[in-house]
Amino acid sequence: MAAKKIRVAVIGAGNMGRNHLRNYSALPEADLVGLADINSATKELADEYKTKHFTDYKKMLDKLKPDAVSIVVPTPFHAEVASEALERGIHCLLEKPIASTVQEADKLIKLAKQHKVVFTVGHIEHYSPLIKKLKSMVDEGKVGKVTSVVCKRVGGFPTVEPKTDVIIDLAVHDIDIISHLLNKQPKKIYSHGSRTHHSKEIDSAEILMDYGDASGFVQANWLTPVKIRTVAITGSQGYLEGNYITQELEYYKHNMEKIEDGFSNFVIKMGEPEKQVIKVDFEEPLAVELRSFLAKINGQDVHLVDPQAGREALRLALEAVESYK
Repeated sequence: MAAKKIRVAVIGAGNMGRNHLRNYSALPEADLVGLADINSATKELADEYKTKHFTDYKKMLDKLKPDAVSIVVPTPFHAEVASEALERGIHCLLEKPIASTVQEADKLIKLAKQHKVVFTVGHIEHYSPLIKKLKSMVDEGKVGKVTSVVCKRVGGFPTVEPKTDVIIDLAVHDIDIISHLLNKQPKKIYSHGSRTHHSKEIDSAEILMDYGDASGFVQANWLTPVKIRTVAITGSQGYLEGNYITQELEYYKHNMEKIEDGFSNFVIKMGEPEKQVIKVDFEEPLAVELRSFLAKINGQDVHLVDPQAGREALRLALEAVESYK
């Protein structure tokens, strides 16, 4: 039996919203019925994708009654817009971060449960083939006991100045991913932040997370002249390094030989590591995310980011903000 075609609308037509529109229009399981954006000039975009345009998202929700929506508006409006959709019983994919405060996040999670709808947060890296491979290798013990995860997400100042700082807008991706890779939340979080070009908020930050037996470090900024997106995992048995942009993954396995010295003690002799370049088949993470969202609505057993994980990522990001302040 063919899956039901989901009537979906997009709220917000910024850079990310345009990508949602592009992907939905290409998915056979999606029926793109509308776009809402306060900028009337985005009607041209709606016309391009042969869908209806509204400048008032509430009117769109009431008139079109979509099955599902992607909410891709600035963070300060996440709670308001998502609440309106959830209260109407509409399935929601809300771009990260889940909200501006933990209290707002809790309210949205409660609303989704009350109205029995699918609710997920757009932590898109969960759907990256690179992260899926890294996660499976860590879980299989390929690097042994993980001691550190280091993420670099720098460069590429947005064309429109973000309404939030670089931690809430950018580093929250890696705060979430490090906890996802380690299967736990940090005990403490520390940060440093600075402002260079942004008119109000910090645009550069370094974050250290203490997981007890492991650490997580994030460097995030909009200043570096080259765009870099990497994640590196060090463990007792090896090292993994992944590049989000190129989808390249390198694995270095320790080449250790145990020899017995004259005092009957075991000495570890470290040889040259074995290097392996692992092929990761590229698939656009957003396409995977949207397809999974629609499949979940159709009752299929697929992985979606739990909004509770989105809440925890927000909580930690806010703690990092308080740390640098």
